[in-house]
Amino acid sequence: MVEHWIGLTDLPAQGREFSFDDQDVWRELWQEFHYDMEIVTPLSATLSIAPQPDGYLIKGHIEGTVRTVCHRCLEDAEVIIDHDFDTYEAHEDVDLLDDEPSHLRNIDTGWELDAAGLLWEEFLLALPEKILCADTCLGLCPQCGKNRNLESCACSSPDSQSPLAKALQGLKIKTN
Repeated sequence: MVEHWIGLTDLPAQGREFSFDDQDVWRELWQEFHYDMEIVTPLSATLSIAPQPDGYLIKGHIEGTVRTVCHRCLEDAEVIIDHDFDTYEAHEDVDLLDDEPSHLRNIDTGWELDAAGLLWEEFLLALPEKILCADTCLGLCPQCGKNRNLESCACSSPDSQSPLAKALQGLKIKTN
């Protein structure tokens, strides 16, 4: 996985802010995880990291716009990312979680944070569950595959019924 480790050893007590504007990091992550996306408005992220006795308090923000595929019609869709997040990375999590990688590691010179890994997780959380080109997207016709946003088809007329609807037509349910 793409990694970008930043040293946390000499952070002042009030913390420090880090900025990330390198678009190649995002492109590498998308390529690694097979995401078909492109940058419309450059993605930028900030992390404000404050040391705590047993870990680090991290407040961050990611913003920008990406273009990807609409989940309904497969045309281009733009997604605006504007995501604030707070997280806590504890020192003890490094040793306790063998199955899940931690964003922290302890090396000879002190603690480091994998900023790319953390930002990738937060980017995924910032994406909508269903990516649409428009709220009114009609999608593809399930019978013929035509994009219903661009053209209508005979199989998607309101008069046509699905086989299940036809089978259940006239069915009466008895109630006691």
